Amino acid sequence: MRADADLLIVGSTTLRKTVAEALPRCRCVPADSLLNGVWTAGQGRFEGVLLEYVPGDRLLRAIRALRKVAPQARIVVAVPPAHEPHAQRATEAGADEYILQPVTPEDLASAFQIPRAAAPSHVESPPPGPTPEEALALADVLQRLNEGPAAALERMAGLIWTALNAVGVQVRIDDLVASTGQTEEPVLEEVLRRGDAVVGSVALGRKQNGAYTAEDVRRLAGYARLVEAVMTQAHEQRRWQELAWRDDLSGLHNRRYFEARLEELVRDATARRQRLTVLLFDIDDFKTYNDRYGHETGDALIREVATLLTRCSREHDVVARYGGDEFAVVFWDAEKPRVPGSQHPSEPVALADRFRDVIGRHAFRCLGPEAPGPITISGGLACFPWDGKTPAELLRAADEALLAAKRTGKNRIALANGGLTPEKPTAA
Repeated sequence: MRADADLLIVGSTTLRKTVAEALPRCRCVPADSLLNGVWTAGQGRFEGVLLEYVPGDRLLRAIRALRKVAPQARIVVAVPPAHEPHAQRATEAGADEYILQPVTPEDLASAFQIPRAAAPSHVESPPPGPTPEEALALADVLQRLNEGPAAALERMAGLIWTALNAVGVQVRIDDLVASTGQTEEPVLEEVLRRGDAVVGSVALGRKQNGAYTAEDVRRLAGYARLVEAVMTQAHEQRRWQELAWRDDLSGLHNRRYFEARLEELVRDATARRQRLTVLLFDIDDFKTYNDRYGHETGDALIREVATLLTRCSREHDVVARYGGDEFAVVFWDAEKPRVPGSQHPSEPVALADRFRDVIGRHAFRCLGPEAPGPITISGGLACFPWDGKTPAELLRAADEALLAAKRTGKNRIALANGGLTPEKPTAA
């Protein structure tokens, strides 16, 4: 549009005065109502029309009418930040663009496509940087990315809630949602993008004191970009963490992960008076399979045992390859707290025997038709808090029980309190 174009302004005296000062070379013609604006547009040849936003369908009808009477005009709607989520309806009705109030010379020049050199020179001060509190909160988010994407998103929602003084914030990205404060109909929203794709949104409830400003809108856009960047890093860190905690051969978690998770579970069990059981077991006479069939077959045997172990486990149990042909499992339950005098739980013993039974009956393809017989395992069970109150005590008790099972003829599960499950008959 030309810098000295005819421009129709439909709105308040304040808006007309702002536009006249921002675009002094344009001839601004006022109209005080939407109906007057449509009639005036039909009487002249305006290159641009600026409409002040009003809620409801009247604005949409006016835009459609303007498109008919002034098809050559560029139609722009000035929208308060609180109503930005509804501005899309105006563009769908035929408006070319919307800008946020209070309008700036730069926004007007851009919306009406006036060459920048023709617009009055005005240097806008950059938005203020984060406060020390915001910077510290962001540093905390970045330092704790290892806690996972969900935790990172919760912290980012809290940071935005505080920074923009909203009554509530909801952040959605991919399949994660985090909310802080009071959930209500959003009055300000910014989409989250990854490249050209929309992957979520940040929605704010009303501001706790006053209304959102154009500066708040710019800050929200910056936080939206920051959310996407932080979540990308959180997922990347989780991926590398999973690789560090995963055993390459079996696909199970490794010893490092198992011991870290056991530490957490023992801490929770102590605080909540709950129980958990550690099972350590290995493949009986594994060295003979390596010697007779070679290490590749031995590796295949470990992989098949790992697959069977995963199928037999409950989803929340922790299953790991502990080292060599040794495996480890933590059984834990969200059951009622223990009561004084309660005894060893029987369910882990039954689950351990189930492992032994499934492995004993399985035809391991890696050994071929000349397999010497069924595969058997020997294991040791230790229960918290009876057999140990720390991870080290539980692992030591389970390992001693495993050695006891080996000494008594293998193909058994030994309890840390000295009991033994009966030897299973081997399949023919």
